[in-house]
Amino acid sequence: AKGQAFGNRIAASIDLTAPAAPDATGDTYGHGTLVAGIAAGASQAYPGAAPTARLVSIRVVKSDGSALTSDVIAAADWIYMNRARYGIRVANFSLHSSAAASAVDDPLDRAVRRLWLTGTVVVAAAGNNGAERMVYAPASDPFVITVGAVGTGSTPFAGDDLPAPWSSFGYTGDGFAKPELVAPGRMMVGPVPNNSPLALTFPDRVVAPGWMWMSGTSFSAPVVSGIAARLLSMHPDWTPDQVKGALMATATPLPGGQQTGVGEINAAAAAALVVAPSANDALGAFVRSDSSGERWFDGPAWRAAVDDRSWASASWASASWASASWAS
Repeated sequence: AKGQAFGNRIAASIDLTAPAAPDATGDTYGHGTLVAGIAAGASQAYPGAAPTARLVSIRVVKSDGSALTSDVIAAADWIYMNRARYGIRVANFSLHSSAAASAVDDPLDRAVRRLWLTGTVVVAAAGNNGAERMVYAPASDPFVITVGAVGTGSTPFAGDDLPAPWSSFGYTGDGFAKPELVAPGRMMVGPVPNNSPLALTFPDRVVAPGWMWMSGTSFSAPVVSGIAARLLSMHPDWTPDQVKGALMATATPLPGGQQTGVGEINAAAAAALVVAPSANDALGAFVRSDSSGERWFDGPAWRAAVDDRSWASASWASASWASASWAS
């Protein structure tokens, strides 16, 4: 299944599990392979969103399904250091931290934000816990694209698509509404190693040898990642802010309020867009450049601005905050 899905398009495979497991030669658990297949698989039966894209596989999940946050940060740092060598323009994070924190200070949020501000689109899964505070990195970062999940109903049109009840949504610790978008995330079929814990735990979900379905925002995020890659192949000069803006501006509105963000991703509409809006202009006043020209977010300046406007004492979930121009 892996060969059918990816062929010779895997440009590099990196193992960052710490300590390295004895069997750390590939994705033993199966989750990452399925995510990659949804993003960029090329099987005729189960194609991904960007079936001609090249991939870099960075392993952070051990064979028992666990991962260390430090390994995920190391993965973001590896992408940063090697983005030019491999032409990496999109990074998919179908996982989240277990420690609640402000995105301004969280080390994983800082790591993915550096990717974003230096030209890499970052897509993060919203999580599978329904309504809650969105305080877990990297979904909590205001710059990145956080993706929730919908079920696609019985037609290829969005009219019968509904938010998955378990798809996470809410306000971050810094007051930003998440997710921005939703994408199909129920009963998503992708490749998995035949003897992986994922396939062995859910044998009733195996649809063919080496292929199974799973549900979760982990599998809606790579839909967006694949579409983002295709947009960048059409518009290589677009910034991450423009890719996010294009996807948000062309999304199909759905019921569900904050749970569905601005709506469900619409690949065809995004591809037809000629000029993309910049999604994060409200944060632009707090983005600085160092002596080399590299951009970074000035968290203390942002916090000072928030305090100056008495926003810190506002109810983040209040109607006045939710309708503020900040969100536009």
